[in-house]
Amino acid sequence: MKALLVMLLVVLPFTAVEADENSTAELYALNFPALNGEPHSFEQYRGQVLLVNFWATWCPPCVREMPALSRLQQAFADAPFRIVAISAGETAESVETFRKGLAQPLQLQFLLDPQGRTFSEFELRGLPMSYLYDHSGKLVEVITGDEAWDSKPWQQRIRALVDAARK
Repeated sequence: MKALLVMLLVVLPFTAVEADENSTAELYALNFPALNGEPHSFEQYRGQVLLVNFWATWCPPCVREMPALSRLQQAFADAPFRIVAISAGETAESVETFRKGLAQPLQLQFLLDPQGRTFSEFELRGLPMSYLYDHSGKLVEVITGDEAWDSKPWQQRIRALVDAARK
């Protein structure tokens, strides 16, 4: 199964999706446990641009894009922009082991989906898969596969969304 998901990432194209009106309420109703087991509500992200990244420690493209996600978060540290990385189908222990093995710590909010419910609830077609929301909670884009998140085009895209949030 893991190999199949990784292979799908190579062939699945970038996808942009238009959100329906219910998605905003659904976004802010989300709640996942943090690595320490405490519930983490998405309500706290209301008014911010949000990038939700679904990943797994066993997924090479997921691991490859983590440092770029962290650098993107750092580039917008003082802006109304947050990245949330949800580990799909893994335990806190596996994510902690992964994090402790890194040369540099990642500046990301890590959450858990140990039952893997996000595969059906978010219709994940593979990993990594990311959802970009604007400041009003509207789904702007769905991105399948790994990205150079800290690249100039992504920084410009996030900057435009952040600027709209500040107006």
